[in-house]
Amino acid sequence: MTLYHIPTVYLVLSFLYILLPIAVWLALNNQKSKTILLWCAGGELLAIGLLLIGLRANVPSWISYTLANGLCWLAILIQAMALRGMLKQPSRFGYGVIAVTCWLLVFEYFRLVLENSHLRFAWALWFFIAGFAHIAQLARRISVNLGLKNARLLFVVYSAAAVVLCIRFVRVIFGYTEPDAMAQGADTFLIVVSGVLVSVLGSFAFVGMFIERASQREMLATAERVRQEEATRLGEQIAHLERQRTLGTMSYAFAHELSQPLTAILMDTQAIKSSLANHPLNVHEIHESIADVERSANRTVQLVERIRSFVRPNYGDYEDVDMKLLVRDVQHLLSYDIRNQNVQFEWDFGESDCLVNGDKIQLSQIVLNVYRNAIQAMASADVRKISVSLDCEDQRVVLHVHDSGTGLDDAVKNQVGQPFVTTKREGLGVGLSISKTIAELHLGSLTIANAVDGGALVELNLPAVHV
Repeated sequence: MTLYHIPTVYLVLSFLYILLPIAVWLALNNQKSKTILLWCAGGELLAIGLLLIGLRANVPSWISYTLANGLCWLAILIQAMALRGMLKQPSRFGYGVIAVTCWLLVFEYFRLVLENSHLRFAWALWFFIAGFAHIAQLARRISVNLGLKNARLLFVVYSAAAVVLCIRFVRVIFGYTEPDAMAQGADTFLIVVSGVLVSVLGSFAFVGMFIERASQREMLATAERVRQEEATRLGEQIAHLERQRTLGTMSYAFAHELSQPLTAILMDTQAIKSSLANHPLNVHEIHESIADVERSANRTVQLVERIRSFVRPNYGDYEDVDMKLLVRDVQHLLSYDIRNQNVQFEWDFGESDCLVNGDKIQLSQIVLNVYRNAIQAMASADVRKISVSLDCEDQRVVLHVHDSGTGLDDAVKNQVGQPFVTTKREGLGVGLSISKTIAELHLGSLTIANAVDGGALVELNLPAVHV
C-alpha cells in the first residue's frame, strides 16, 4: 500500500500553485510590473491545469488531457514571457500560442487517432522539458546580464526539474514505467516532489530577484546622494535599504530553509489521509504525523518572524535589549550559510546580564553585518570558526567577534569603516560604515582590527543597563 494517493497529491500541488502566485503578487504589488503580472498569471493557469489532471477520474478525457495539458503549456509559455520581459526581449506571444496549438493537435492525433499512450505521454512530457529548459536558460541570462543572485537559484531549480522530466521521458520511451501522469511509483513521486520544490523555490527566487533589483537601484541612487549630502541625514534610509538588499541576497537561503518544512508538511498530510482511509485506524501513527506537521509549521513561523523582524522599517524606538539573545537570534538568520560553509560558532558569555538600551533592529543590523563579513572572510580558510564573547564590565556591554580568516589587508586596514570603502566586487562599502554610525548613535563604538593569533577581531562597546 502506498502512503500517498496520486490524484490527491495533484490536488494539493494545484492548491500550492494557487497560493504561491498570490503570495508573490502581494509581496511585490508595490512594483507595477508586467513581468510580475505575467509570472503570477502563468502560475494560476498551471494550478488549474494540475487541478484538472487531479480530477481525471471525474471529468471527461478531453478536459483532463487536452485542456489540462494545454493550460499547463500555456502557463509555461507565459512565465517564459515574463522572464523575457526582464531581459527586455520581445515576448513573441503569437508564435508561442501557435506552437502550443500545433503541439496540442499532434497530442490529440496520438491520443485519438493512433491511440498510442506512449507517444501521447512522451509528446506531452517533451513540451514540459523544453519549457523548463527555456525558463532555466532565461534565468541564467538574467543572472549574468543583471547580476541577480536569485536568478541562479531559479536556473538551478528549473534545470533540475527538466532533468527529472528527462529521466521520466527516457523511462517511458524504453517501457520501464507507465505512460500516465497518474501512475503509482517512484517516477511520479519524484516528479510531484520536484513540482513542490519548483513552486516554492521558484516563487522565492522570483521575489528575491525583484528585491535584489529594486535594492540595487535604490542603493546606487542613495549612494550617489550620500556623496553630495551629509551621511547622517540619510543614514537611517540607507540602513533600511541595506537590510532590504541583505534580505535580497539571502533570500535563496531562506527559500531553501522554508522548502524543507513545507515539503514535510505536504508529505505528512498525505500520510494522515492514507491513515484515515485504513480500517482500523492507526491513531498512534496519525498523532505522530500531526506532531510532525506542527513541528514543521512552527519552524516555518519562526523563520518568517525572524525575517519580518529584521526587514521591517525602524522608527528609533529604544527599548531594553538582551544582547545574549540578540546575538543568537541573528545567527539563526544565517543558518543556511553557516551550514553551507561549515562554520562553527563558539559562545563565551559571562554570568552577568548584558542589557543595553537601544533600537533592537539597528543593533541586529550591526551584528548581522559583522557575522556576514566574518563568514565571507573565511571562505578560503581550512578552519572556519567564529568566537563570540559578551561581558558586562565598567558599566559597558562589550561584544567581541573573532573569526579564523586571513584578517585585514594592510592596504585597507586603516580605511575600514569609511563610506564606500570595500574589497567586495558586489558591495557598495556602506555596511560597516552604517554599523559604526548606529553604534555611535547608541553612545557606543565599533572597532575592527587584526587579532594577535590571526583573523579579524570586531569589538562593539555599548552602555549597559542595570536592572
